[in-house]
Amino acid sequence: MKGMLTPFSDDLHLDSRRAVWLPRAGTLILADLFLGLGAARRKRPDQIPSGQHNDLWERLLGLLADHQPRRVILLGDVKPNQGNLEDREEVEELRMLFRKLTGKGREVVQVVGHPERSWGPALEGTGIQPLETYRAGLWTCMHRRRIFVYPRHDPPQGFWINGGLHPLFAVPTPGPAGEPEWLRYPAFLYTGFALVMPPFVSYAQGWEVMQAERLPRQARAWGILGDHRIQPLDLPSLPPAPEELRTLNRIRKKREGRPEGG
Repeated sequence: MKGMLTPFSDDLHLDSRRAVWLPRAGTLILADLFLGLGAARRKRPDQIPSGQHNDLWERLLGLLADHQPRRVILLGDVKPNQGNLEDREEVEELRMLFRKLTGKGREVVQVVGHPERSWGPALEGTGIQPLETYRAGLWTCMHRRRIFVYPRHDPPQGFWINGGLHPLFAVPTPGPAGEPEWLRYPAFLYTGFALVMPPFVSYAQGWEVMQAERLPRQARAWGILGDHRIQPLDLPSLPPAPEELRTLNRIRKKREGRPEGG
């Protein structure tokens, strides 16, 4: 599965398959991979459709094949409740995942908000030790869900790459009668202090729609469209979303999924 690459800079590219590629560092960055979902998928088949799970594997294998990274950085856990294992199926699924990630001698680094909570049987024998932050070139990776002020970054030429916030924007499009129809788009968001990534799994979307008028003036965003396309969002001209669309649990079910890339 091929993706679209949007250069943020010479050293950092946004991949429409919900990844960041650092070409000079040979590093691929993914947020909330959540591929270890064997047990969870059986318990919640309505919320974790098998088709979406297959899409995760297709995108992951496509990214590894296209970029041939020397290093893969995972932001967030690889499964719900990472410190534990549910059953034999989950064990085999995780083993297969780590075989793919570490193939061809690739280094795998995991960055989580609370490393002590993520260590356990799921990582035994993998050689992976969860970290709180990790430097990749000019950038520093983190995974924090509730952060409003980022620490000063050193060096100043770089910035933070965060996988914990799940940016989501509501964008109006003309309806059949000229009335606006709103679609939700997961997105990459640059705030001037950090590049915030969309989750690799489409069912781990942000809980609240970002309000463009509350973002810093230097903010920029790129929405993930269907068929794994990426498109810049014009934040200064984006109108405030209707109140009923600002949280996911209020969005009507028939609207869900359309803007999330399949």
